[in-house]
Amino acid sequence: MKAVFVVEQGGPESLVIGDLPEPEIGPDEVLVRVRAAALNRRDIFYREGSHGLKANELPFIIGLDMAGEVAAVGSVVRGFKIGDRVMGEAIAGAYAEYARCHPAELALIPEWLSYEEAAAIPVVFCTSWHMLLCKAGLSLGETALIMAGGSGLGSAGIQIAKRAGAAVITTAGSADKLERALALGADYGINYKEEDLAQRVKEITNGRGVDVVLEHIGTPVWEGCFASMANGGRFVICGVSAGHRVQLHLGQLWTRELTLYGTRQAPREDLAKVAELVAQKTFKAVVDRVFPLEEVAEAHKLMESDMFFGKIVLKV
Repeated sequence: MKAVFVVEQGGPESLVIGDLPEPEIGPDEVLVRVRAAALNRRDIFYREGSHGLKANELPFIIGLDMAGEVAAVGSVVRGFKIGDRVMGEAIAGAYAEYARCHPAELALIPEWLSYEEAAAIPVVFCTSWHMLLCKAGLSLGETALIMAGGSGLGSAGIQIAKRAGAAVITTAGSADKLERALALGADYGINYKEEDLAQRVKEITNGRGVDVVLEHIGTPVWEGCFASMANGGRFVICGVSAGHRVQLHLGQLWTRELTLYGTRQAPREDLAKVAELVAQKTFKAVVDRVFPLEEVAEAHKLMESDMFFGKIVLKV
């Protein structure tokens, strides 16, 4: 099968497009003929060998998000059949013509949804759902600060927070991204390159601050996010793209009754509900650009440039 993999971790030039054996599935797994795969920051980190993510075996197939058709079903799997259109997460690499998947991490996709759109949903929507609702308990009438509204996670978080009945403040580094974030449902936008985050949040909330912060950037935004929380506020983070180390004021943590959460994605818990709401057209995939698999290096360069809104997708 055709696949994108690395034999030596490094820059975009380290991505190899070649032939590898088709994966063999176990009795409790599903084989998917991949039609589209979406990029995530984790793909960059695995390609580089950065952020503590090292390939256990080489060659290593990149990718997590994917959509396609069921090509084979393990002997004990129920609920899927050959030919079903599915989206989900690959066990061992999504940038390939075929991927092994666990059935609990797959969901059926409606006929009207393209593979490219479907591939853009699982990771960012499941992660944002888990962060905002399962961990932070965002509820009707509260205010959420969604960092990086132009990212895949941020664009999903805006939609999820609005469905929860929250007022949404988001950030971006350009007027164009803020305009698109507002069109998705955000109530207020802050240009982090031109405005002081905490000061602007306090202005918007009449000095109170926000109930929930969804964050995935790290060191550069920590102080602003921490200062933006209302008393009793909840801060939830799923990763760091720009630095791990921060200073924490423990006195404010307990006197203001703040809560800090860390979480990983949990598709086995959240994908079924997310897929149901996608089928109802409550949530929509935000795809910035689709690249052919052969241009995967250019797709990675675009992600590293941050000059995109939503998700970048590969057509397989």
